[in-house]
Amino acid sequence: MKWYEQNFVNRRDWVLDHLELLGLDANETILVLLIDFFNDHRIPVTMEILHKKSGLTMEQVDETISALCARRYLEIRASARKVRFILDGLYSTDTAKSERILDSSLFDTFETEFGRPLSNQEMMRISEWNRTTDKTLILYALRQASAYRKLSVNYIDKILSEWKTEGKTAEMIEKENAA
Repeated sequence: MKWYEQNFVNRRDWVLDHLELLGLDANETILVLLIDFFNDHRIPVTMEILHKKSGLTMEQVDETISALCARRYLEIRASARKVRFILDGLYSTDTAKSERILDSSLFDTFETEFGRPLSNQEMMRISEWNRTTDKTLILYALRQASAYRKLSVNYIDKILSEWKTEGKTAEMIEKENAA
């Protein structure tokens, strides 16, 4: 049995105690707490009930659920009888920490720069960069794409690939920009 499945563990208290580590925004927090509550009390989780209980619009619920899934905090399993919302990824923060996927500020930065919410594929790509590339380098690539008005994940991926091939580091780019 995993630590968070023990009877004495209050998962909702744990989530609230570790908000800064998890990087959850307000919408994500309320949905995580509701899903955990419903699972704990064996109440079927649906998008409609999340919408009704949270006060969020259906679109906000959908976007937030997508973001939680992209960050691997939430897994949705559908079977013939029911749909299950599983939060195991949220409680496996040691794994998430080592994979460096706990950085919602990076998603926020991209959404602000793009001027729109990110798609699931874009969030998955950014999460992959975050696991394999220095965050500062990712932000420099975003800045360069923005300067050329080519705000797309594919364009930024090309920049990062070129820099990797050239062996560029964030420090090298900082020196180039200072010159």
